[in-house]
Amino acid sequence: MRRSYWLILALATVFVAAVGLRVRSRLVSSGQQPAVTSRPAGHGVSISEPRDYVANPWVDPSERDNGPKRLISLAPSITEIVCALGMRDRLAGRTPYCTHPPGIERVVDVGSLATVNLDKLKALAPDLILATRNSGQVIDALGKLDLPHAAVPHDTLDEVYTAIERVGSLCDRPKTAAALVAFIRSDMETLRRTAGRVALPRRRVVVVLGDLPVPPRPVWVAGPGSFLEALLLAAGQENAAAGAVTISHAEIGLEKLLTLDIEGILTFGEPLTDRQWDDLYRTWEKVGVIPAIRDRRVGRVGGPEWLSAGPRVAIELHHFITALAEVEGTN
Repeated sequence: MRRSYWLILALATVFVAAVGLRVRSRLVSSGQQPAVTSRPAGHGVSISEPRDYVANPWVDPSERDNGPKRLISLAPSITEIVCALGMRDRLAGRTPYCTHPPGIERVVDVGSLATVNLDKLKALAPDLILATRNSGQVIDALGKLDLPHAAVPHDTLDEVYTAIERVGSLCDRPKTAAALVAFIRSDMETLRRTAGRVALPRRRVVVVLGDLPVPPRPVWVAGPGSFLEALLLAAGQENAAAGAVTISHAEIGLEKLLTLDIEGILTFGEPLTDRQWDDLYRTWEKVGVIPAIRDRRVGRVGGPEWLSAGPRVAIELHHFITALAEVEGTN
């Protein structure tokens, strides 16, 4: 009888743990529960920030020893994927724009796509070099040097998942990659539902790829199909630039901006002081009537590192929702 009791208790514990994994994707990494933060976002709803799988990866136990021993990443999104698959210690090289997770700056800087040091790449004796699919000239150069390399997609939200699976396959960690994709999808769905509960007004919003320049000049915006547009739609908003541009990222002039009935603007960059915000609104008011400027609905998503589509997309959706809530004055 006593033996049966302990057997039932053990089975119940396993069942509860499995359900917990499916519902909230809270996995234990190195014996520690990942920290989750919450912020109020209006109407008494708290938004929990998803787990940072880049800084706190989960690796399938059967794949812990799998994969290349020396990896070089030529894009921030790829660096984050490699780390999220538990191979941070395998990174032998990175670009100067790869700044996350903390401590990654200790990995050798091999230059950016425009300035990559091919001699340094060769000297590092990599087992695999990973670049984004649009890195044409660099990929050609790697081929001529007979260096092992592969290209991964990086632009749309679906391509974030595809890139994770691609790197997982190349590095013999398919189970870890499949789990990571499932966790991120679960976090995204949870945040979509949360955005609905926050009940933010649905507005025509433009996502600017950087700061709103002062003095005003044309800006680059997220267009149809970009992962930034996907995050905006997931937050319950409309992309005001969708009808003005036909590609994922494009420049829009000031006269065109005045015709788009822009009700909200999301930007990326370093935090602004109150005086800088006042200067921004005052100078942009001189351009003409833009509802988002008139009503002071310009929000800050974060720094420029969030312009890269990687495994922290759910955290970025969290930033979108909280930034939109802040400009509505609901928190």
